[in-house]
Amino acid sequence: MNLGRASIPKYLALSLIGAVGGFVAIFMARGSGGERWLMIGCAVILLAFLAYVVWLLAFKNKSTHVASQAQKQAALRFAPSPGKGVIYVYRKQLVGLLVGLNVVLDGKSVGQTRGLRFYRLEVEPGTHSLSGDKKCPEPLEVTVGEGEIAYVEQEIVMGMVKGSYRYQRIANIPQAQQAIYSCKLLLGAN
Repeated sequence: MNLGRASIPKYLALSLIGAVGGFVAIFMARGSGGERWLMIGCAVILLAFLAYVVWLLAFKNKSTHVASQAQKQAALRFAPSPGKGVIYVYRKQLVGLLVGLNVVLDGKSVGQTRGLRFYRLEVEPGTHSLSGDKKCPEPLEVTVGEGEIAYVEQEIVMGMVKGSYRYQRIANIPQAQQAIYSCKLLLGAN
């Protein structure tokens, strides 16, 4: 599923070239004793890092809309509409706070979470599939009945080379609700 990602190699290559250039300048400063080369090297490394952060925030993340305080208070009542079930998907981790992680419900994009954010998804009773992009290798099947609520935590999994994320259904309702209270409500795509 193509979710509108920017080309990673283009920006990553520029960042790597800048970082290598910065290290070369620092190495040259060691040999010549010049403070100027040291400052240039540090500046180039900083610019390479800033370019990567700008790419990450501007191109990789999708725009998300935070709900009003009244909408959040309604969601925090934890009460489904008649004839519906509810799935709360939340992310309480501070790891990767600004990185957007895709939420896909039954093949339809809901949006992206960031750290300390949640979605309240009203669904028809039955079994539903929560997935994401290729960084979320295993979808989670969630079954909710009429008037039932399911709590699902979206969790970043740190890897050796790159990270991924997964969904985990939380059975401890007070713990899940406490985590959600400290999060901001996001409005999903309709």
